[in-house]
Amino acid sequence: MSSEKGETTDPKLRNGPVVERECTDIFCLLLFIVFTIGMFFISGYAFKNGDPHRIAQPYDPDHRACGVDGDVADYPYIYFANPTNPKYLYVTTCVAECPKEDSQTPEQAPAQTPEQTPPSSRHTKISHLEETQRNSKLPSELKCQTNSIVKSCKQNVLSTNQEEVVVIYNSELFMNTVCLPTTKQYYETVKDKIDIETMEKVSNDMITTKWLIFGSIGIALVLGFIFLFLIETLAGCVIWTLILLLLSVLIAGGIYTTGYYYALTDPSKLPASAQAEIDAQTLQEQAQANNVNPKNYLYIGITLFSLAALVLLATCCMYSRIRLAIAILETACDYVQANFTVVILPFATFFIMLTYFIYWFVVALYLFSTGETTNKPKQLPFGQFSFTQNQKIFANIHLFGLLWNSSFIIASVEFIIAGSVCIWYFQQGPRAQEGGPIPLPTAISRFFRYHLGTVAFGSLILAIIEFIRIWLAFLYKQQEELIKKNKFFEYLFKCLMCCMWCFEKCVQYINKNAYVVSNMTGKGFFYSAKEAVFLIARNPLRFATVGGFGEIFIALGRGFIALLTGLFCYFIITRTEKFKYNVTYPEAPSLLCGALGLVVGSLFMSIYGVACDAILIVFVMDEEMEKQNGKGVALCCPPKLEKFLEDQ
Repeated sequence: MSSEKGETTDPKLRNGPVVERECTDIFCLLLFIVFTIGMFFISGYAFKNGDPHRIAQPYDPDHRACGVDGDVADYPYIYFANPTNPKYLYVTTCVAECPKEDSQTPEQAPAQTPEQTPPSSRHTKISHLEETQRNSKLPSELKCQTNSIVKSCKQNVLSTNQEEVVVIYNSELFMNTVCLPTTKQYYETVKDKIDIETMEKVSNDMITTKWLIFGSIGIALVLGFIFLFLIETLAGCVIWTLILLLLSVLIAGGIYTTGYYYALTDPSKLPASAQAEIDAQTLQEQAQANNVNPKNYLYIGITLFSLAALVLLATCCMYSRIRLAIAILETACDYVQANFTVVILPFATFFIMLTYFIYWFVVALYLFSTGETTNKPKQLPFGQFSFTQNQKIFANIHLFGLLWNSSFIIASVEFIIAGSVCIWYFQQGPRAQEGGPIPLPTAISRFFRYHLGTVAFGSLILAIIEFIRIWLAFLYKQQEELIKKNKFFEYLFKCLMCCMWCFEKCVQYINKNAYVVSNMTGKGFFYSAKEAVFLIARNPLRFATVGGFGEIFIALGRGFIALLTGLFCYFIITRTEKFKYNVTYPEAPSLLCGALGLVVGSLFMSIYGVACDAILIVFVMDEEMEKQNGKGVALCCPPKLEKFLEDQ
């Protein structure tokens, strides 16, 4: 381990702590670099041996990709030769062009304005549906490539063997791959299998509203700023309102269930106004008919009253800690407003993650297409692949790379935000020095100089847990029918998945706190994680109260931003002339806008969440250091926390 000279061990001074690199952190950083090189090797293998066109293109019954494989390279479209019965949709052939009437094509048909087009068919590419009949204007022979099932490209509707039936019908190209019948009967048969209309309409709705969808990111960002200022103003009011609301619900529930008990047993004990509004005899008859024990309502009522009493008692006992939680929530808002450039971090992370995920997804497509097509008989014309053992290993490494890299990127942002909070915190108190370091640039510099290994170690542990969870879910899905036959194994699997989920959440929480301690002490991941756990153990109620209310506000922020973004987009789509006549399903783009709002809200509130955790840890560490110096309270803290201490 090495340390940087010239820096003081006192975290309150401007130069920060002495930095000590643990061997495990250095080893993890080297492992991360080697693993990343291995990921590039897998990418090279995938790009060299894969061909995503094999996934996108349909397959004929001989498992040849239309428009890709040798004999069918000049026949890019799939044609359902016998759509008379859903059982025979596997009777397909690759064709050079979709058969159409000679007299009129969709391009020659008169155009319709959006107002003239009925909403139910507005975005389907089928210009019209016709009744089943032989049309002399259709070609007598398909431009197709025969295979083991479709042995002739000429029409043959009289064969007793349904696999040999070939029907030539009017069709239109769908999704640049499928010859979709315009004959009503055939169209319905195919549509039921691949849900054509919904896919087409939803995709067109998305294209129509694409600029609004992109704009929803800006809407969500504005709402995030609004919510941030609301927290600072209304944090205390909202917390006390939530507590009163919980008490009111518990007491009202207790009164209702207890009243129901007396209505079933002794209505005379009810108030006169309640007796006038209920029909006790009817209630008793219904309870007897449903075999309901009236005492159950009494027990529920007593339980609810007891919970209300516990909440009231806990509120009184934890009054100081609740006020501390409010002060920390408000201080976190002050931090974000004072260091407004920190907002750039999660959005830069979003675009980095998006770029990486696109790259990962492209590699995954190439890697998937390296497999061999399966030889399952009578399957629909969509690609199915089998893989060698090495390909499965590459796929698992590629998946683990996604988990580790995404965890590393997110953890890096958390570490930098925590570092900037630590620096900003000690610049606010009475001992703050003039001309101290700028929090965010200093935190970024320290992270890249000293703590890449710390974050690599923390994200590796989290990635391993997530990988195990995915594999447990995959095994359960693969063997679901077999597992459900044995209740012991079913409960065991569900218990394991639940335990892994809880373990993952605990590790995430410890990691975030460890990054704060690492910024404060300059130590590596192991030491910082241990100190964070001990710190939490010494102050369990403080961390539980602040963490609980912090999560409530983060959840409220995400919901506020996502809901209002989705509703705003829905209002625009359904009320403006540009969209309301051109969008069939306004719910789909609105939900997508809401989902983007949720992503933006989560990124925005992640700053707030990390800031709350960091401020609490730094406050507690500051307090403990002052106690060691003979002081009773923390002396280096921001104004909101200083006011809280003065009111104690």
